[in-house]
Amino acid sequence: MIFRDSKKRWWFRTVCLTCLGAAILAGWIWGGWRQPTTEEMNRLCLEAARKQQWTTLQEQGERWAASEPENGKAWMYVAQAMEQQQKFDEAAKCLTRIPASAPEADSAQIARMELAFGPRNRAEDGAIICETILKQNPQSKVAQQRLIFFLAMSLQRHHLQKQIRAAIQSGSEPREAYVYLFFADSLHFSNGASWNGQWLQGDPQSELFEVAQAIFIAQTLDTSISMDDREAAQSARNALARKGPVLDRLLKRYPHNIELLAYQLRESVKSGTVGRALKLLSQAPVESESDGRFWRYKGWIHAQRGEEIAAEDAYHRALELNPLDWGTRHFLAELRQRQQRFDDAERLRELVSRANELRRVLHSAPSASEVPPAILGKLARYALDCGDKQMADALQRRLQQFSPLNRNALRTN
Repeated sequence: MIFRDSKKRWWFRTVCLTCLGAAILAGWIWGGWRQPTTEEMNRLCLEAARKQQWTTLQEQGERWAASEPENGKAWMYVAQAMEQQQKFDEAAKCLTRIPASAPEADSAQIARMELAFGPRNRAEDGAIICETILKQNPQSKVAQQRLIFFLAMSLQRHHLQKQIRAAIQSGSEPREAYVYLFFADSLHFSNGASWNGQWLQGDPQSELFEVAQAIFIAQTLDTSISMDDREAAQSARNALARKGPVLDRLLKRYPHNIELLAYQLRESVKSGTVGRALKLLSQAPVESESDGRFWRYKGWIHAQRGEEIAAEDAYHRALELNPLDWGTRHFLAELRQRQQRFDDAERLRELVSRANELRRVLHSAPSASEVPPAILGKLARYALDCGDKQMADALQRRLQQFSPLNRNALRTN
């Protein structure tokens, strides 16, 4: 009996120890392989980001995204880790994995846009992302501002005017949009060449950036000769002498580029060479039909030939396309003077004079986004007198945002 009881106790202890070992092993396996909860993963990623442990954040985020591929926050963490490690293309790809239905979708689109315009140096991709954002949310001020700036700086005038008008319609236009619209036919930025040079590095085959850079350089040279510094003046003259051949070579390479043609047409009009202007106009692509500058130059050619009715029709078409156009009004005033319609000529000259004053004061402003309210008020009145009610109304709405003191000052100017 004693032997049998002892045997039973040994067997019982063996079974207990085996069960206990199995339980410990199961607990260890479960604890080591159990998938953390969403809250736990978020806490781990948040902690890694706080400590700027970007490799750890990438690993934790990828682990989270693998188990919850529809979780936008997980992909945002991975993208953040990639960006901080300067893996910009990978970061952009992560952001595209975020579903449109995720709460982080809008932030992901903005982040993709910033990467494209920033470290990835893919400006045209950034513009496409802006357009996508605006289709979903026309009131996105960030996307509007970025897109309008890009269109202005890359000399995409037709798209620029169209985008600003759409932004005004949705009430999301940035403050500088009014200045860009006013200068739409004569955009000139001191940093235009450097911006397009940077974008050209990201897309070396881009006709858009190559042409814009060349035109900004040419415009800078046109205004760079200073009589106070003889050495600098001679250097500028030498550069100007080289400018013509450079632009001619570009036009030969891109014979239908609308910006090159418009620049060369302007130069031909300034020098009074009708034959050259007519040849350039014959090269204009179909899209020039919606560009007021080409109708202005067409009108000038007709006027030089004494074809007054055709000239008048062309000038009116130019003003329909761009009501703020002071250049066409200047030519139309000359035509009215020749026709002895002196009242019309005087009215047109008065508008041109106001436009010239606005050009002067706007050029002297710190930036297009920092134009004083009083000047915006004058711009609103100019737009109204030019028949551009949309622009005038938008400016008046903007002016209502300023202090009562500024609004009172507007009424007295």
